[in-house]
Amino acid sequence: MDQISIVVPVYNVENCLSYCVESLRQQTYKNIEIILVDDGSTDSSGEICDQYAREDNRIKVLHIENGGLSNARNTGVKESSTDWIVFIDSDDYYDHRAIEYLVELRDKYRVDLVATPVIEVRNYENSDFLGDFREKYSGKLDRRTALEQMFYGNYVGTHSGGKLYRKEILLRFPYPKGMLYEDLALAYEHIASCENIAVSDLNLYKYYRRPGSIVNSKYSDRLLDFYKAMEWNRSYIERDYSGDRDMRRALNVRYVFNGLHIVHAMLSSDMYAEVDKIRKEYIQYFKDVIPNSNVTRKNKLKYILFLVSAKLYNTIRNKIG
Repeated sequence: MDQISIVVPVYNVENCLSYCVESLRQQTYKNIEIILVDDGSTDSSGEICDQYAREDNRIKVLHIENGGLSNARNTGVKESSTDWIVFIDSDDYYDHRAIEYLVELRDKYRVDLVATPVIEVRNYENSDFLGDFREKYSGKLDRRTALEQMFYGNYVGTHSGGKLYRKEILLRFPYPKGMLYEDLALAYEHIASCENIAVSDLNLYKYYRRPGSIVNSKYSDRLLDFYKAMEWNRSYIERDYSGDRDMRRALNVRYVFNGLHIVHAMLSSDMYAEVDKIRKEYIQYFKDVIPNSNVTRKNKLKYILFLVSAKLYNTIRNKIG
């Protein structure tokens, strides 16, 4: 049983840090190193981290100057003492058998990267999976298939959570500092450095989302990092798959539906003129979205509604949450 490092960037999460850390301390896979990277917290998060380290010798605390999520992750990776890395954000939590399952898939398929889906939850009471792991789908995808499915969000997503990485991949491709959508910016390179990756449909990573936070979020220019991240992905495809129409179609689908997060923030800030520019741009992706069997019926309807009217789209969005 080799040791696995779990890197946890921590910043001003004194009210929920315990849910995250306890989900790690209670892992059925015991040979773990928990690295809490206190990213210059101004609340009591740093003291809570130190208390955990006194209680559990598997926990190591790094206190660093505030440098953002990417810098905290990169620091944790560099300071880890193992060859395998798992990430978790400090307001999220893992199923108690998560590490056990990730390691099991790594060994079964002999890969350098394992990916499981992230599930969004609205509380800290989501129950663990109690069934037999063998009841859930798992498999091995070649690099190209994994990349295409990453854009569609099928089995493998861009979020760093729910994954087990060989450390050398993260050292070769560290997260970009000071950038939102840092996962989206680098997930391609992480997957592209593997010949194959293991995947499963078992939700192990619980992504905590405050009720109403999507609808009520306001616009910030920092959200425009999304477009920077997507341009990086376009450059990756031009480099590796320049003649691959299916890969480009998958990228365009990702651009459209992830881009709606920016649209939602703009709508919450009454930026209808800016939204209308995006709406007109989205028309060019009609043939990538509507005939595409990888796009759900719900998303196709959402796309068409947005093309028809941004105001109507926003009214319906607010009604259904």
